[in-house]
Amino acid sequence: MQNSSEKPKLLIVDDHAIIRRGLKFILESNFNIHEFQETESCKGLRTMLTTQKFSHLILDMQLTDGNVIEMLNEIIETYPTMSILVYTMSPEEIFGSRIMNMGVSGFLNKQADEKEVIVALTSFFTGKKYCSATVKELMSAKPSGEKSQDPFKELSERELTVMNYLLKGEGIKEISGRLNIKSSTVATFKARIFNKLGVSNIIDLKNLAEIYKFRHPVQ
Repeated sequence: MQNSSEKPKLLIVDDHAIIRRGLKFILESNFNIHEFQETESCKGLRTMLTTQKFSHLILDMQLTDGNVIEMLNEIIETYPTMSILVYTMSPEEIFGSRIMNMGVSGFLNKQADEKEVIVALTSFFTGKKYCSATVKELMSAKPSGEKSQDPFKELSERELTVMNYLLKGEGIKEISGRLNIKSSTVATFKARIFNKLGVSNIIDLKNLAEIYKFRHPVQ
């Protein structure tokens, strides 16, 4: 399917070897791409980008040693000609349009079947943008140029305080002691926060906070 005689200089960044092997199979069997670089960490990503030149980057949002979202704007600004496909387990309903609006070439959820992966990679390697029909619908529902509404504005002051401690890596028991409230109350606040923001784990909460540059002073 790769029409160009010049093969892309590809870097795959994912901390799961099985994902990298799956992509390798698809690249070899559908795109005749047999050579690419790979790494599983933010440190490895930085090293690869500073020591080699790549035309295409397939990138997970969460790696063994950190959060890629914290680096994404820097990568886009530093390597403006490099095409970036974000390939992640994070929910597309929450992150798809937001990541696309950051300027990447594509967003693909890891739950996509092989057929969709091939369609996404075809667009990716031919210089076209790619996102699922769900993400396209979410993006088209928003008037052109309108900035995504900050979801953190939906949280109460107490919820913001609890979330800030969660983002710092503190558990329910620790937060309970800090705020002098029952652990069950903290758990309720945590559930409300996740429900209002549409996330299901701390990793996605951190990613969303990074996208919106969330800052809230601890009380």
